[in-house]
Amino acid sequence: MANLLEAADNDLNLRTGIRDGLLSITDESLFDYHLVFTHGRNRFRLTDVERRQLQTFIERGGMLFADSICASSAFTTSFRQEMEAIFPQRKLEPISAEDPMLSPVYGGYDLRMVKRRDPQPRGTGPMKAAVRRVPPELEGIRFGDRWAVVFSRYDISCALEKHDSLECRGYTREDAGRIGLNVVLYSLQQ
Repeated sequence: MANLLEAADNDLNLRTGIRDGLLSITDESLFDYHLVFTHGRNRFRLTDVERRQLQTFIERGGMLFADSICASSAFTTSFRQEMEAIFPQRKLEPISAEDPMLSPVYGGYDLRMVKRRDPQPRGTGPMKAAVRRVPPELEGIRFGDRWAVVFSRYDISCALEKHDSLECRGYTREDAGRIGLNVVLYSLQQ
């Protein structure tokens, strides 16, 4: 996130600050923020207290942005299960590439098409990753007319940390940054 905030400062002239350390879901200062970010590569399960706190945060207008590191299926499965447990009446749904959040409407980028790395099966030669132009594949949960949860099953985190692993299925560094900046700009204006 530090790299994303630095890009927001440099590219968008937004004043940003970095808080050292992680923020627990149950920390009362969670409500001091409008946008929180989480990512992972392993299975996880929230406690009932954590679920209630996250639900309250989102229902009060907060936004959750999350991605699966290197397209981890374990994290993706857990994230989807937790969102279903927290919001049983609201489902994660695809966010259209035509959605205003993925356009310049909020001051960001036109993201109807982005570049994503897809590792190729290892043959007899060195490992390779194909880079394809595709519509972004994001999912979200809506509250009224706003996206309150934005989730990517494809990696954004490693790209933001400037890691270019051939084994990591996810967006390229440039487009991961643009997706992140569009989400930040959207969250500031919703």
